[in-house]
Amino acid sequence: MSWRWGVALVAVLLAGCAADDEPAPTGLLGALAGVRADDGAAEFVEYGDVAAVRALADRDPERFRGLVGYGYSRVAAAGDRLPDVVGFDPSRATSALSVGQVARASVLRAEVDVAAVEAKLAELGGKRGGEGDWTTAGDGEVSPGSPLARVGVVTGFQRVRVEAGSVAHATTGEALRWVTEPGDRTLADDPMIGELARCLGGVAVAVVTKPKTGLPVAVGVRATPDGEATEVVCVPDENPKALAGRVQDTLENGSAGGGPWSAVLPDARAEQPADQTGVVRVLVPAGTGTVAGRALRAWQRGELRTLFG
Repeated sequence: MSWRWGVALVAVLLAGCAADDEPAPTGLLGALAGVRADDGAAEFVEYGDVAAVRALADRDPERFRGLVGYGYSRVAAAGDRLPDVVGFDPSRATSALSVGQVARASVLRAEVDVAAVEAKLAELGGKRGGEGDWTTAGDGEVSPGSPLARVGVVTGFQRVRVEAGSVAHATTGEALRWVTEPGDRTLADDPMIGELARCLGGVAVAVVTKPKTGLPVAVGVRATPDGEATEVVCVPDENPKALAGRVQDTLENGSAGGGPWSAVLPDARAEQPADQTGVVRVLVPAGTGTVAGRALRAWQRGELRTLFG
């Protein structure tokens, strides 16, 4: 791991953490406040304001269709086949959050028919435990011939908790507890994950990573109901003013794998947020006619590390 992402940087981020008297968080930060601050959960975070993205995609499918599925991407490919197997439709949720890389957990906020979902879990061979959690397979166990596997979901429902306003599912019992028993210290309090999420601001979708080695990064898309959008990328650094200057030069004059940065992320601007220390933010306007999600696609291609390297 580069020295820039070490203990000294964490100290800088802690100096810029939000005050205790701030109002209760909403959106991405509110979702993180419901997840235990576990190292495994913090490795990978994916969030979607599913209701907002659904409305945007209905309004302008060409621009916003690529944002559909964030927060529940590991089951999104199952599409309209999933409700027949588990009794609920993730695409009709209000919001969705997935955490973890090896062990994984997801929670969807949605009005669900608890009895119908539990009946489907029983059909999958699930057993209901004393605390109300369902077990459909052993921790991490994969069942290639199961009804879930036949719709393209081979893992992720080994443990499930169903309530009137949410469904949480995970690969292991411990991972399920990340999102059902968050405790007093949550990912919103994590000096890296929490500060990167604050840097992103009010996003409709986001990915935040805190790998064991390498560069932590947060990528998201802010969008208003009328379709105004801005893409956002945030990374930590001990000397954010200097890094912001280098990144701006790269955005204007450098190249990514997909072409010049000026074409990949046109009109992008690098800055140090005025209200945060130890963070560099890149803002990319996504006006009318622009397909939202270019920064997310650059992250998927592995190009962002060259921008900040």
